[in-house]
Formats: sequence, C-alpha cells, structure tokens
Amino acid sequence: MMLLEFQLAGFLGRFHPIVVHLPIGFLLLAGLAELIARKRNKNLDGAISIMLLSGAVAAVLAVVLGWLLAGEGGYDESTLFWHRWVGVAVAVVSIIAWLVKSGQLQLASKTYQISLVVLVLLIAITGHLGGNLTHGPNYLLEYAPEPVSALLGGTQKQNIVLADDPDSVKVYEHIIVPLLESKCMECHNETKLKGDLNLQTQEAILAGGDNGDVIVPGNAHESEIFKRITLRPDNKKFMPPGGKTPLSYNEVKLIEWWLESGADFDKSVMETGVEPEMKFVLAQLYGLDTDPKSYVERAFVEAASSDNLTQLVDAGFYAQPIAANNNFIEVKKKRTTDIDKSSLKLMDNVKQQVTWLHVGGAGLTDTDLSFLQGMDNLTRLHLENNPITTAGLKVIEGFPHLESLNLYGTEVTGDVLDILKTLPSLKKVYLWQSKVTREEAAQIQEALPDVDVDAGISLSS
Repeated sequence: MMLLEFQLAGFLGRFHPIVVHLPIGFLLLAGLAELIARKRNKNLDGAISIMLLSGAVAAVLAVVLGWLLAGEGGYDESTLFWHRWVGVAVAVVSIIAWLVKSGQLQLASKTYQISLVVLVLLIAITGHLGGNLTHGPNYLLEYAPEPVSALLGGTQKQNIVLADDPDSVKVYEHIIVPLLESKCMECHNETKLKGDLNLQTQEAILAGGDNGDVIVPGNAHESEIFKRITLRPDNKKFMPPGGKTPLSYNEVKLIEWWLESGADFDKSVMETGVEPEMKFVLAQLYGLDTDPKSYVERAFVEAASSDNLTQLVDAGFYAQPIAANNNFIEVKKKRTTDIDKSSLKLMDNVKQQVTWLHVGGAGLTDTDLSFLQGMDNLTRLHLENNPITTAGLKVIEGFPHLESLNLYGTEVTGDVLDILKTLPSLKKVYLWQSKVTREEAAQIQEALPDVDVDAGISLSS
C-alpha cells in the first residue's frame, strides 16, 4: 500500500514543471493589467480579480505538486528549502492580493500595490531557484556576457580548445568532462543529485551514488555509467532519460576508451594509448592527429632573423628552414668551401633554431666543438671526418632530442658509450671507420638495444 501511495505521489509530482508555469503567467498578467488600467484610467478590476484568483489556485497546486516531486530526493537541500518556501510565499501573497482586489479583504491601496511588486520579485526568485535545481546553479548565467555573469555571481567561463599536440590534451579534463557536462551533469551535479550521484568532480565520481561505484577502472562493461548509456533507449534506466539527446556512438566509444584504459584523471591522450579505432574517433570529433610526431613537428621556436641566416651563408654554410611553416633550420657546411673556424661563433645567434647540423670534414678538433654548447634542439648532428675524440663529445652530453649522430671517420673509441647513454632520444649512431673496434661496437649495441649502431660491419658475423 505504501508503495502504491509513493508511486501515485511520484506520478503527480512530475506535473509540477507543467503546472508551475500557470501561476507565473496569470500573476504576471495581472500585474501588467493593473499597470495598463492605471496608465489608461480604465476599470479592469473584474478581469484582474479573475487573473489573481487563477494565479493563486495554480500557485497552491504548484506548491502541492512540487512538495510531492521533492519527495523523490536528489536535490540540493539548501536550494530546495528556499525554492519551496519562496513558492509558498508566492501562493500566500497571491491569495492576499486576490482577496484585496475582490473586496473581501480591506487593506490600503498602497499595500495592494506593494504586494504586486513583491509578487513579481518572489516569482523571479523562486523561478531562478527552480532552474538551479533542475539545470544546475549556472544555468541562467551560462551564456550571459562576462560582465553580467560576474555581477550576478556566475562562474567564469572556461573555453577549452584542444591543442594540436595530443600530448597536451588530457583525456578526462578536455574530452570526458565536456561530454559529461553536455549529457549527464544536468541531473548529476552539486545541487541536483539524481540517484545521489554527482559527476562534477573527480572526488564525487569516485564516491559513486545509490548503486555504488559508478566507474570500474579498467573495465567499462562493469562500470555503471557505461551500462546506463548503452541500454536500449526504451529502458527506464537508460541515460540520459526523458527523451534527452543521448550520447552518439563515438561519444560512447570515448567513455569506453577512458574506462578501459584505467579511468585515469591526469593522463594525456598519448599516455593513455590510442587504438586504431580511437584514432579515427579522435580525428573525426576533434580533428586530433594522434600519429606519433617527431620533436621538430611538435616543438615551436621563434624564427631566426634573416640577417643571422645571411651571415651564415656568407661564412660558407647553407642555412634554411627544414620545412614550410616550421622555424627550425638546417645548417650545412658547403662541400666546396672551407670555413673559418671563427665563423662557428655565428651558430650562437641561431642555437635555438638549428636542429640539423652538418659540419663534416671541417677539420674540427675537440676544442672547436665548444660552439655546440646550448644547442639543445639538435636532432641530427654530423661530425664525420673530423679529428675529434670522445673527450670533445662531452659538450653534447644530455642533449634531450638528439636522434642521429654521425661519427664516421673520427677518432672516437669504445668509451663513447658513456656519452651515448646520456642521449635519451638517440636512434642512430654511425661509427664506421672510427677507432671503435668490432667488439666495442657489439658492446655498444648490446648496451643500447633501441639504437641502430652502424659500424660498417655485420655484428652477427
């Protein structure tokens, strides 16, 4: 019996959002009619009295239905308290205004006028509070101009634009949160807790709701949130409910990907790992290219000045951008020109822009290599056919992005391994015709299995 009574109350309570608009219309129309009557000196007392009576009856009905709806729970208690009692105040003041207008209650004319003004204010307040309960605290001011929003206490807008670099895109912050905001947070926020579930913060998500944990890291199909968004739309537990726009196939796949990958709240797209299907989804929805990019494609530097490039050319070098729309440059010694070693100082003016450097056969010694100091953006370095030793290479220790190092025909020996170990991005090293023996080359290859060690011999023979 109690269950039937609850179901009936719940059924009737759902009519509150419909009925609540009636008193708003009737009472505001009564106030407008009163204003017109006074301005144009017309007698509209009969019509205004009917409007006030209709508004009062509708207000009382809205209060009753709202009380029943609140019984479902899931609303912020503070906001619900004020919405409820301001709504009661609307009903009481509208009854008083009708009694005065119909002549059944004798009050001063000014008191009646004040009651109409108060009625308008109360309607605005309870309407705003009702909107907060239904749509969240920032619903009214979400699209307001920044000055208006700030004046009325709205939260500051955060316009997140996905970066071109997938390493800079956080899966939860930049992809999952906007999905939850658009499809889920209307009913699951700090002020409206349907199912006692709040999806606005990491802590709230981990706290779960009435059905326990809402996510199971590493297992999307056991996660309650994934179960709900993949039910048949006609299932009463399907989310979002009530004919609201459901998540698209690609949006569901994003939620699944995040959950299956461990539901981490801090990892970037690339740290999470991108399967072929997700590459397509991310490209289609966000234009995000998740194919691995080289350092020079991902990084940015200011363009070198034309004067600095001209000085290098005049000194016997080629100096030009490595690609269109890229400020990194290649500097290469001209084969037919001997360079003055003093011109190496010109490199200091472009040390941030140089990423490919060819100074093979320039007669460089260990002391000459000091010009490499600070050229941390080097990815290719050609030092072949120079009388340099391992000692001179200490200047490039720890270069973070150096991928290719050509030491062909130099005086380096097996102890060059100590230098190579400090180069985290190294992929290829040329040691042919150097002082590195066959056995030392094999040891270097064993110590650096991810580096292609080219010693001009077959290490397996």
